[in-house]
Amino acid sequence: MIKIHTLKNLQQRDVFEFMRGDFKNEHWHESSIFLTEEAFAFLHLHIYKVLPNFNYFGPNSVNLKQWNQIAFIACTLNNSMDIDFIRFFNKIDDWVQKNFEEHTCFSICGP
Repeated sequence: MIKIHTLKNLQQRDVFEFMRGDFKNEHWHESSIFLTEEAFAFLHLHIYKVLPNFNYFGPNSVNLKQWNQIAFIACTLNNSMDIDFIRFFNKIDDWVQKNFEEHTCFSICGP
């Protein structure tokens, strides 16, 4: 199973942090979600198609239009109906949609 971590259940530090809004030169936010490099590997190809200048170590800003493109590509290319990937992606998308209720972007910082 592909896991998404919160700060409370994070057991390692080499992770990708998805943080609300613009990057503010701070890490380890309570409101962030964290993906291991293994989990991020399921997303990175889709992200690079939309954000070709994506910096693996970050910070990277993703707006709603870009996220919608990433989601479309991820869901279109994942036509195998891999239930673990769908659950994983839906959890990230839930977090992203809540973010966009208050912010115009979210940030991704790498390990």
